[in-house]
Amino acid sequence: MKNIAILMGGTSEEREISIQSAQTIKKHIDKKKYNAFLVLCVNTSEFQVIIDDTQYTVDTNNFSFQLNNEIIIFHKIFMMIHGEPGENGKLCKYFENKKIPYTSSDESASTLTFNKYNCNKYLQSLGYNVPNSQIYKLQSRIEFPCIIKPSCSGSSFGISKVYNNTEIPSAIKKAQEHGNQIIIEEFIEGREITCAVYQSNSQITTLPLTEIISQNDIFDYEAKYHDQSIEKTPAEISKTIKEKIITISKKLYIELNLAGIIRIDFIVKNKKPYIIEINTIPGFSEKSIVPQMLKCANINITDFITEQIENISL
Repeated sequence: MKNIAILMGGTSEEREISIQSAQTIKKHIDKKKYNAFLVLCVNTSEFQVIIDDTQYTVDTNNFSFQLNNEIIIFHKIFMMIHGEPGENGKLCKYFENKKIPYTSSDESASTLTFNKYNCNKYLQSLGYNVPNSQIYKLQSRIEFPCIIKPSCSGSSFGISKVYNNTEIPSAIKKAQEHGNQIIIEEFIEGREITCAVYQSNSQITTLPLTEIISQNDIFDYEAKYHDQSIEKTPAEISKTIKEKIITISKKLYIELNLAGIIRIDFIVKNKKPYIIEINTIPGFSEKSIVPQMLKCANINITDFITEQIENISL
């Protein structure tokens, strides 16, 4: 059987969420096909295999570890690190050099999508609808309301909706706790719809769309992880809007050379979908959106995980 490293942890604030996602993969992975191990990423050069609360150091020379006098070498990586150094692509070259396939997008695609400002500008250059955004500077001209957030952070950490000048300092301070580059982004009033895209049987396909209805002012961390939002799957939207979102999502998957399961978030205003974020390693905890989508589509989660593993190669 193939040895699969379910990579989790990392160095960002999303570490705990990543661990929850990895545990879901471990729970549902096909035990008849794979020997699966939870592997904690401490940093880019330190990894630990976790078995029954015991830690085993990974030999980074060949990405292996010793268990009961046996050297176990990993054949494939199921990437479940949200944030740095997984979702931003920093581990890609390491695994490519070791000739170990991984389930996420490559370094260039990951680097682009992880930086929300750079990704926004690139998508804009390709003709996609995105919110207007700028890097925060003291002399920035700001239209209210707006969104202030770190450029490179996930799980809605450090995000604020700002209504006037007096609210800016605290919003900037909050964002700076999670990143150095701060974005001021146009607030678009509309319905938030998210679309998951992946490759199945050599075809780019999507899962049922989900509408996110936050009970807070925006879909922030509290709304996302503390049951302060409603997630409707499938989203109750018109066939026209649904087809627009699916078409854009599939096109982006190809154009940005994305891989594995990804999720694209949209705001729909006046029947026009605006791309607000691309998540290349979306959450996979029991409460996360993608597992809800799989359930709605009547796709067995174990079969889905198997397909993700079998689809990857170098």
